[in-house]
Amino acid sequence: MASMTDNARVNAILQALFTSSSTFTITPGTGGGSAFVITPPYHLRLMTVQGSDNTNGTEMTTEYGYTAGSVSSNSLGATFCAAPSAGVQVNSNAVSWNATGTWPAIPSIEIWDAAATALRWLQGALTSSITGVANGDTVQFAAGAITLNAGSW
Repeated sequence: MASMTDNARVNAILQALFTSSSTFTITPGTGGGSAFVITPPYHLRLMTVQGSDNTNGTEMTTEYGYTAGSVSSNSLGATFCAAPSAGVQVNSNAVSWNATGTWPAIPSIEIWDAAATALRWLQGALTSSITGVANGDTVQFAAGAITLNAGSW
C-alpha cells in the first residue's frame, strides 16, 4: 500500500509544532500516552558526530565562537518555521556564529527546544559537511536553508 498520509493533517501538525512562539501542552486522548510540552524557541546545535533517530549526536564543544547547548546564541527565532506546504517547512530566521579559531568538521545538525531540560526534536546530516572554518569566518544558516520534510520521516 502506498503512503496513507493526509497532507492537510501533516501540515496542521507541523504548523502546531514548529510555528508557535508560545509554550503549549499536547495531551493524548483517552487511549493513553503521556502529555508533552512544546517549548519554543527552538535552537540549532552543530554536531561533530551525527546522531541517529534514537541517539543524540556529539555537539561541538563551547569554543572558537560557538556556545554549546545555548538557547540564546543558537536561537532559530520566536517562530522557527514558515507555514508548511505539502508536508515541507523551512526555517524562518537565520542563525550564525563568528569563528574565533579553527573548527572541527560539522557533518550534521540537531534542533532542540528551550525546555529547562531541553529536548531534541529533529536531527539530520548536512548536504555537505561544514569544513575549513577558521578564525574570522562566519558560519550561517540563512532563512530557508533548513528544510523539514515530513515525507521522509
